[in-house]
Parts: sequence; C-alpha cells; structure tokens
Amino acid sequence: MPYKDLLVGISEMLRKQDQQAEILAKHTQILGETNETLKNFVEVSIQQFQQQDKFNTHFLAELRKQDAQFERQNDFNARFLEKLDEIAKKL
Repeated sequence: MPYKDLLVGISEMLRKQDQQAEILAKHTQILGETNETLKNFVEVSIQQFQQQDKFNTHFLAELRKQDAQFERQNDFNARFLEKLDEIAKKL
C-alpha cells in the first residue's frame, strides 16, 4: 500500500508540474506578444520622431528665409524713410 500512496503522490506532483508548465508557456506567449507590440510601438515612435525632426528642420529653414526677407524689408524701409526725410528737408 505504501507504494500506491507514493505513486499517487508522484502522479499528483507530475500533474501539478504539468499545470505549471502550461501556465508558464502561456505567460511566455503573452510576454512574447507584449514584446512584439512594444517593438512595433518603438519603431512607430522613432519614425514619428524622424518625421517631426524633418518637418522641424524644414520649418526652421523657412523661418530663416522669412527672417532674412524681413531684415531686407527693414533695410529698404529705413533707406526709404531717410530719402523721404531728405526730400522733406529740401522742400
């Protein structure tokens, strides 16, 4: 009879071990899926960052062009006002 109890005990331990192996396999699968999702998220985030950086670079270049045009316009306006003052003084 003791052998039968031992076999039942071993059988029960093996059954519990099998259940734990199934649980671990499921957790491993879930972790793998989570890992894949996070990788995709990081890739998309990097792509969005690169697109935003490209946009920012282009936008900054356009702002610099506008700033240069603004400075030229200010120079022109200053010279124009000087000429108007000279004409007004001659009158």
